[in-house]
Amino acid sequence: MKKVLAALVGATMVLSAGIAAAAEVKGAIKSMNMEARTVTIDTTTVTFPQTVSLAGYIVGTAVTITYTTAGTTNTATAIAKVAK
Repeated sequence: MKKVLAALVGATMVLSAGIAAAAEVKGAIKSMNMEARTVTIDTTTVTFPQTVSLAGYIVGTAVTITYTTAGTTNTATAIAKVAK
């Protein structure tokens, strides 16, 4: 019984290590690199996959970016302008 429990706990730890943590950052866009597809707000830099459009966003635009973190890479899942 102890071996089965230990195996289950170990498997759970291994599987959960691969799950990315979800987060959100709000603020004005500080900088953008369209070639690298990155946006920086304050000190948070987020990379945008091709599936997330950056059309209509410029430096200074107030936005909310939803992203996941895997290791040291923040990858955007959504971006939205903040209503004034």
